[in-house]
Amino acid sequence: MTGLLQDLRYALRMLAKSPGFTLIAVLTLALGIAVNTAVFSVINGMLLRPMPVPQPDQITVLAAQREGSADFQGFSYPDYLDLRNQANVFSDLLAFRVSLVGLSVDGKGEHCLISRVTGNFFTTAGVQPAVGRLILPSEGQSPGADPVLVLGYAYWQRRFGGDKNVVGKQVDMDGHPVAIVGVAPKDFPGMYAFLNMDAYIPLSAVAGLGGNVPVEDTWTHRDERSLLLRGRLKPGVDLKQAQASLEVVAKRLAETHPETDKGIRFSLFPERIARPDPDPDATVPKVSLAFTILGLLVLLVACFNLANILLVRATARQREMAIRTAVGAGWGRLVRQSLTESLLLAALGGVAGFLLGWRASTFLSSVPLGTDLPIQFNFQPDVRVYLFTAIVVLLTATIVGVIPTIPLGKTDVNKVLREGGRGASEGPQRHFMRSSLVVAQLAGSLLLLIVAGLFIRSLGKAEKLYLGFEPDHIVDVSLDIHDIGYEETQGKEFFRSVEERLQALPGVVAVAQAFSVPMGVISSQDEIIADDHPLESGQVAPLVFDNYVTPNYFETLRMPVQRGRAFTDNDNEHSPKVAIVNETMARKFWPNADALGRRFKSKDHEHKWAEYEVVGIVQDSRYKAIVEDPMPYFYKPLAQEYVPFRNIQVRTSLPPENLELQIASTIHGLAPGLPLSVETMEQDLQGLNGYLFFRLGAQLSGTIGLLALSLAVVGLYSVVSYAAAQRTHEIGIRMALGAASSDVLKMVMSRSLIMIAVGVAIGTIISFLGARALASLLVGISPTDPVTFLAVLLLLLAVTLLACLIPAYRATRVDPLVALRYE
Repeated sequence: MTGLLQDLRYALRMLAKSPGFTLIAVLTLALGIAVNTAVFSVINGMLLRPMPVPQPDQITVLAAQREGSADFQGFSYPDYLDLRNQANVFSDLLAFRVSLVGLSVDGKGEHCLISRVTGNFFTTAGVQPAVGRLILPSEGQSPGADPVLVLGYAYWQRRFGGDKNVVGKQVDMDGHPVAIVGVAPKDFPGMYAFLNMDAYIPLSAVAGLGGNVPVEDTWTHRDERSLLLRGRLKPGVDLKQAQASLEVVAKRLAETHPETDKGIRFSLFPERIARPDPDPDATVPKVSLAFTILGLLVLLVACFNLANILLVRATARQREMAIRTAVGAGWGRLVRQSLTESLLLAALGGVAGFLLGWRASTFLSSVPLGTDLPIQFNFQPDVRVYLFTAIVVLLTATIVGVIPTIPLGKTDVNKVLREGGRGASEGPQRHFMRSSLVVAQLAGSLLLLIVAGLFIRSLGKAEKLYLGFEPDHIVDVSLDIHDIGYEETQGKEFFRSVEERLQALPGVVAVAQAFSVPMGVISSQDEIIADDHPLESGQVAPLVFDNYVTPNYFETLRMPVQRGRAFTDNDNEHSPKVAIVNETMARKFWPNADALGRRFKSKDHEHKWAEYEVVGIVQDSRYKAIVEDPMPYFYKPLAQEYVPFRNIQVRTSLPPENLELQIASTIHGLAPGLPLSVETMEQDLQGLNGYLFFRLGAQLSGTIGLLALSLAVVGLYSVVSYAAAQRTHEIGIRMALGAASSDVLKMVMSRSLIMIAVGVAIGTIISFLGARALASLLVGISPTDPVTFLAVLLLLLAVTLLACLIPAYRATRVDPLVALRYE
């Protein structure tokens, strides 16, 4: 212990004697550790932080999958009951459905996001109320019963000011009265990851159901697959046992209900890796792994940079080390001293890096998401982040402490002591190590820069990608007239009047209405049976996404109808049902025939099979995300199937922001208390399903790449400067004997150019191999994009050559008389 304290005091004295070196070393490590802390904080918030419920590891996510489909889907209520009763691996199984509703309190309405839940929702979660009570297991068992409401804690604080007297208050949800009975606990956001639910209501309640679907349909229709399931495993039951039990139940349901459940498969996931929904492509884990590797590469570059500087100090301190060895200090003692100094540096860098990482994670937690939904990302550090940072600090200390000590064991003590005042020569081994570290820095920096370039280029391609429609000059207004209790007759008149008044506004070019918008969070899909592809016995109809639109929709969005016609005012409730399909749907369902005039069956809003005639074929577009494979899609006339929730889209000749207030005022002139969400479509496209993650990825990777470049340049500059300083005496002799400045410049630059060439060559090979792993995350460019590689290579070469030229040029300005006296 005494020896350790001595080492620590000595390390402090040495670092205090070189404040410039200490500042550079701490800052270098702080930047590397900050990047890793910030990246891990995001991964922790996305994947690792447990759900705030008792025994969170027991919570699992269930998903259903149809034979022949790669996508997961929800569950019907009858399937939920069968699973709950037959799968004996769960302590309990809950079901819920996320809905956007209108909540009116004291005559003031607004949108809120709710979970319609089974009665055992809170008991299975294992949470207790903050105020009042929660929904009871005995509630929600009968359709239409138990109109009670539990508020989310954050919503209670925001809208009701945390008033405990809110319990017992009567409010209106979509025009139906409900009674507030309690408030959920503070740290419980709900069972759907990243959504902080505003409220909870029993699945049986009529309020908040939306549309014209009777609540009884949820109870009886096996093809009404709108429920999400979460299970709590029994103690001692592992995931493999539970999955085997689900497979038995799936087989039993397929045999019992072949008309709806044939070919169905149930899968089980730990809650942490199924956020927010199970993903067959595991996109979030892949992205997390990619950025973890990038962060570790930055840390390695920082470590190599500092190790190089420490090698310089070790060379300068050879005489000191030789004296200590001569008086009895062994190699292990010298290593311990070096590790103590590096641990002290790493600790200082770790503290600074953690603070920088904490600020970065706080910023990322508050990034605008382009939506007014209660989406919540919590990237604040916790125990796991603290532990991770501590491990990174120890790893850093080991790397930067051990590397400079490797040559110490082979140092000739007698030779060093005989050299006296003149600086000891570096030696071939030490020179090779320092050059190798620079090569590693350059190779790692090149890889990070190329990854950054690929992400930045990918963002540029994504922003220029033709989406199948023109989003500029469009204002989008989301509303639900159920929020103020309008029934179908009132709703139809309201929407007709709104369209007429908006069309009359100066600067408005076209007005359309639709159920969903491209890249929106709300969508619809239906089962499809094509006329010449009847289902075989027990075969399940494929699901296809669809939309309900008015006749002006395709004109307003400038979405070309390739063949056939658009909808007209004659396509109403009194005329035969018609549909417009996209090109992919036409090819999939009628591959050897013209889709125009063909018919298919789909279920209407009353869950009855209805026949539709294809009257038009529209160009493919992007529907769910900026990047997606072409998918079948079709449109139905809003006049043939009434929908109370709509998006009104207004194309303007003026900047759309200038008309937002006027459009909102016009709508409120017809319905003063109606909650509205008004944004331009270009603003919508900056959100979660749009460009947000592309932009964040480009910014984060770009920051990492520039940081790595800076560290590599500093490292290379220090190496060349030190090498030139070590040869000052030699340079003086050469110049005294008649050597020209160009000869000195060539001598100093030769080794530098070799290091750059080797580093760039190795980095290019690694980048070609490593970039291929990012192929699934890029848009519009190849992972070996020649433009990116060439631009990054030219940037790296230009910057590194400049870093070498400055000390090399300085060497040519040496006064020979001064150099000859240089010690």
